[in-house]
Amino acid sequence: MVALSKIIQISVKAARAAGEVIRESEPSGITIKSPSDYITETDVKCQDMIKNIILQEFPDHNFLAEEDGGSFEPKNDLWIIDPLDGTTNFIHGLKHSAVSIGFYTEGDIQAGVIYDPYSDEFFHAFKGGGSFLNGSKIQVSSPKVISQCLIATGMPFRRPCKRDKYFTCLSEILASSSGIRRMGSAALDLAYVAAGRFDGFFEGWLSPWDMAAGVVIAKEAGAAVSDFRGEGGFLNNGCIICAQPAVFGDMFRIINKHLKDEQ
Repeated sequence: MVALSKIIQISVKAARAAGEVIRESEPSGITIKSPSDYITETDVKCQDMIKNIILQEFPDHNFLAEEDGGSFEPKNDLWIIDPLDGTTNFIHGLKHSAVSIGFYTEGDIQAGVIYDPYSDEFFHAFKGGGSFLNGSKIQVSSPKVISQCLIATGMPFRRPCKRDKYFTCLSEILASSSGIRRMGSAALDLAYVAAGRFDGFFEGWLSPWDMAAGVVIAKEAGAAVSDFRGEGGFLNNGCIICAQPAVFGDMFRIINKHLKDEQ
């Protein structure tokens, strides 16, 4: 396997280059992929740039990237890329978006980088090496009960048939916690769990590129991660729970009760 330090180095180079484009761009060439799901010229430009930088170093590697579509198939040396996570935010001038680059090989996500070009925050991790924000080690929030926790989530805009059960679940999470935030970038939500800004995060029916980098960053910071059934199938089914260990069980109990048959 390629040295993970080299994977991180190239990921940071690619993410920074794409981030500069995002920071300097205005939304244009907007296309509706599906209701409430958009692509812009910036998404495409950034994805091409990221892939080209990686291919210069690793010409034989594989890609699963948002603007190419496709589903997750386990294979070695697979880069899982979201060139602009939070496109809707970007279109509306809300400066909360990120570049997300994950690396999967030997049956697991081995490394990940998430870059917020507006705050200039780099989150990165590789398996067994800890998680870092701009070079400083980070970890999940200290143990607390769910009533003291701030929980992040997203809305099932791609799956309107899931909304009723999802909002029933969300209502119980809201009643049980200190508050809920819906920021519009799953990658940054996972990174914020890793940094202790959020105590937990859950969302359903995401794509692999929304989660891959964030999962390894959160895990290496001490988070527990599963799908809605308590299994590890989130890259396939898109359903994820990520939380500091002390609150994970309470979150899982509520989400599993309402949504285990929906993933």
